[in-house]
Amino acid sequence: MLTPVTVALSRHNNPDALLALCSVAALWSLVRGLEYGRTRWLVLCGVFVGLGFEAKMAAALLVVPGIAAAWLWVAPRGRVTALGQLLAGGAAMLVVGCAWPLFVALTPASDRPWISGTSDNSVWSLIFGYNGLGRLLGQDGGPGGGGVGGRGGAFGGDAGPLRLLNQSLGGQAGWLLGFALVGAIALTVVTKLRRNDARTGWLIAVGGAFAVTAVAFSQAQGIFHPYYVVQLAPFVAMLVGATVGLVHQGGKTARIVGPAALAAGVVTELWVIATSDSMTWLVPLLVLGALAAGTTLARGGSRRVRTAALIAAMGVLLVAPGAWAVQTVGHSVSGTFPAGGPSSAAMAGMPGGGPGGGAPGGAPPSGAAPNSGTPAAGAPGTGVQGGPPPGAMTRAAGSPAAPPSGGGPGGPGNSQATREAVAYAKQHGGGTVAVSGQNGADRLVSSGADVAAIGGFSGRESQVSAEWLAHAVERGQIRWVLTEESGGGMPQDDRVGSSDLMASLEKVGTPVDGVDGLYDLEGKADAIRAAG
Repeated sequence: MLTPVTVALSRHNNPDALLALCSVAALWSLVRGLEYGRTRWLVLCGVFVGLGFEAKMAAALLVVPGIAAAWLWVAPRGRVTALGQLLAGGAAMLVVGCAWPLFVALTPASDRPWISGTSDNSVWSLIFGYNGLGRLLGQDGGPGGGGVGGRGGAFGGDAGPLRLLNQSLGGQAGWLLGFALVGAIALTVVTKLRRNDARTGWLIAVGGAFAVTAVAFSQAQGIFHPYYVVQLAPFVAMLVGATVGLVHQGGKTARIVGPAALAAGVVTELWVIATSDSMTWLVPLLVLGALAAGTTLARGGSRRVRTAALIAAMGVLLVAPGAWAVQTVGHSVSGTFPAGGPSSAAMAGMPGGGPGGGAPGGAPPSGAAPNSGTPAAGAPGTGVQGGPPPGAMTRAAGSPAAPPSGGGPGGPGNSQATREAVAYAKQHGGGTVAVSGQNGADRLVSSGADVAAIGGFSGRESQVSAEWLAHAVERGQIRWVLTEESGGGMPQDDRVGSSDLMASLEKVGTPVDGVDGLYDLEGKADAIRAAG
């Protein structure tokens, strides 16, 4: 709990914390399997990976290469048997992980929400595209790896080897990366990855999970939020703990590994402090304390002296992340982009460097189907694949944080134009105001405003037809539409969403004087159909 982002997500309803738990459980099952050689442990391992997939889709698969490599390398009952056991574990992973996607795929499109993030309303596109390879290779709906404002941003900053130490990510889970990396190398040298060394399987699995996750996060070109690094935190903690245990054993190895790991830890912490412009007062203490502890470890000495030096070394290294973790409790983490550390650090991970705003790929509003994105409008026979029947418009809900004006990425929900539109509608007969994106309309909904988003999270997800909207207007479910700043999305987002429909409504609706972009649709059902 001294990893700031872990504290933040423990106070948030984000599924990444559950993903981290499932990843740790999968590694625990593997270690038990390596100890006993029984297939049931590997099957349980597959179940945990599958549950992680249900929580966060393809991100759960980052632990699989290390698990498979560890099992095949150690092969407690021979490699032929190990291969069969791996297949059994893979089958369990497939059954559990595909349960929800299969139910979604088998549900008629007209009876379920639109699969947000996709242009074809397919859960398989969501898995392999938007929430799969799209995250690594770049995707519609978010800038390719670039930050939004500041020296980082909502998408984790520029991809590269030092990304995990930048302003957006370093303070979240990067403090002990250097220590963990040196420790992993040292353990590899000491064990020589011998099959008969009890540490080998554990090292390959945990080290593999650490390496694959770190590389994937460092090079991801698609949507990447700072809180994703919570998945890396347990692997770092495991490697740090194993390194401390190795140094505590003493001997020549301890005299080399201890100071080396400590030095690497100091370097990464100094880097994070410099990029975050935080706790500069700690630099002298960190350097002098590490120098004293490292010198003592290099000299060796009695077990008592070595233990005291090791405790002092870890104490010095844990001051900074511990302080950030404690500061996390002092501010709200209820927004779309939860972050640990002081409130200034949390703001650095949001669009424009401030609270609120949204972006495609963020957590869906509460009440949305897990991983499917936000429900969208649609109806049988209207030409729209997916979505609830007329009358089930999605109401934005969730984060109380949103940009004060202009909408930012993801829609205009709390912009001045939206507030004026809601106020006007309330004074002129009431009725629902349709806006494009859900993100940002939450404050208005929570205050009792009658607002419905018809384009999904950002306004570029769900596609609704003119026939559907005409039907909603006829039944009195929607009267007004605000096209001002609608369907914003991100600069590289070329999905249609509600943008085409909004453009056609500007031609058929009755413009409202004094509120830019607001149109009265009363009595316009036939005109809407004709325009569509």
